[in-house]
Amino acid sequence: MASMATPMTASVPRTLAAAASKRSNASARRATSLRATAPTLDINTKIFEKEIVDVAGEQEYIVRGGRHLFAKLPEALKDIKTIGVIGWGSQAPAQGQNFRDSLVEAGMTDVKVCVGLRPSSASMNEARACGFNEADGTLGETFDVIAKSDLVMLLISDAAQAKMYPRILAAMKPGSTLGLSHGFLLGVMNSEGAKFREDINVVLVAPKGMGPSVRRLYEQGKTTNGAGINAS
Repeated sequence: MASMATPMTASVPRTLAAAASKRSNASARRATSLRATAPTLDINTKIFEKEIVDVAGEQEYIVRGGRHLFAKLPEALKDIKTIGVIGWGSQAPAQGQNFRDSLVEAGMTDVKVCVGLRPSSASMNEARACGFNEADGTLGETFDVIAKSDLVMLLISDAAQAKMYPRILAAMKPGSTLGLSHGFLLGVMNSEGAKFREDINVVLVAPKGMGPSVRRLYEQGKTTNGAGINAS
């Protein structure tokens, strides 16, 4: 037994050294990977601060949410009096209500959030249940809302965007802004050789989560530090 103990004991330092070497090599590979995956796409933001975060091994720029940002809304939404939220799927209920509540917090009661839907849409009652209604002009027909909005948040399904974008763009008033929450429409238009109108602005703010979580975290932020969810 004594003769067997010597080689076993001697192997322990070699085993530990090998493990340490593997950890060191793995760390080096991760560091190299992080350097190789530095953000290639930037965020053009003049009002809200951006920062770099690591998302599943990829680095990207985000704008972090927070109730302290309400004070910047008057500057961010300068000259905007009507915000049209088009659709009522995953993102629209959250973004519509978050916009409305944030405007109140910022003291911007002269800015109205209007939901645009088809008159026959089964979502009309859901929107009414969230406080949007025809009586005060915060709920209306899709293209009526688009035509009067200074900021149009296009939150209909991907299939509907691909089919309807020419009519949607044509309905927007000159100088207004189209808001997107992901890049699907950009891909469709590129594949079709289409371009945005020269007399409108286009912005993309992509929440880092599904619609229900965007609303839930916003409401949670009323009592804890934060408001809503990060975006890129």
